Amino acid sequence: MKKTIQLLVISLVALLPKHLLAETFAAHCRNYPPELFFDGSKCAGVLPDLVSDIFTELGHDINWAYVPWVRSIREAKKGNVDVMIRHSMTPERKSVLKPITYGYTIRHLSFYKSPRFRGDITSYDDLEKVNIGAIRGVFYSPRFSVLNTRTLTLVGKTDQLVAMLELGRIDVVVTSASHNEELFDTRFEKATFVDTFLNPVYISIPLNSSAIGIYDDVAQRMLEYRKSGKVDTYFEKYGVPAPQQIFE
Repeated sequence: MKKTIQLLVISLVALLPKHLLAETFAAHCRNYPPELFFDGSKCAGVLPDLVSDIFTELGHDINWAYVPWVRSIREAKKGNVDVMIRHSMTPERKSVLKPITYGYTIRHLSFYKSPRFRGDITSYDDLEKVNIGAIRGVFYSPRFSVLNTRTLTLVGKTDQLVAMLELGRIDVVVTSASHNEELFDTRFEKATFVDTFLNPVYISIPLNSSAIGIYDDVAQRMLEYRKSGKVDTYFEKYGVPAPQQIFE
């Protein structure tokens, strides 16, 4: 009798209109226009639009909050956020997040020298001998993440790196177009060496999130968007070059 009732309940739930089963998931947003940014109280841009549409098609809503990346990772470990957008992947992040690829970009990692630094940087071998400034918790490149450097000085904000480089407290700064490179390009000499690599970019659902149950549905819908060219339309809307789509 109990088993019959359970089957009846499951059948009734399956017949319920989709909107009655809708959930609202928490997502974190940062300011990186035009791909993502806050417009008043609304998270807008390429990726919020893309992700919101996918979740809407699946019958769910998203509640966006402005949260810096380092704090987002802490909240993801606790299961306090359901969706993370626009990020690369590291072993540490992979232990917390289940990623969904939305494309591939070519990234260029650059290095700017302090006015007090004499010489040049032409390879990773050169980098291992100097004091490098970087932002704490940021992914720069696969090769840089395993660099055996003599000294790596980590700070919380880009303006700290600018000041430290100016004063010669660090020899070089690592940066890219994703990390406010323009703040260094007009003030400091750029080193010869550039680390260029193919970088997959992701949205993710944290492993401890309540949204992990719909991960497969979100991943499948994103794959359909990528193969149909629909992902490109979101970038075109904001006048941004679309990422490459590579399928194994």
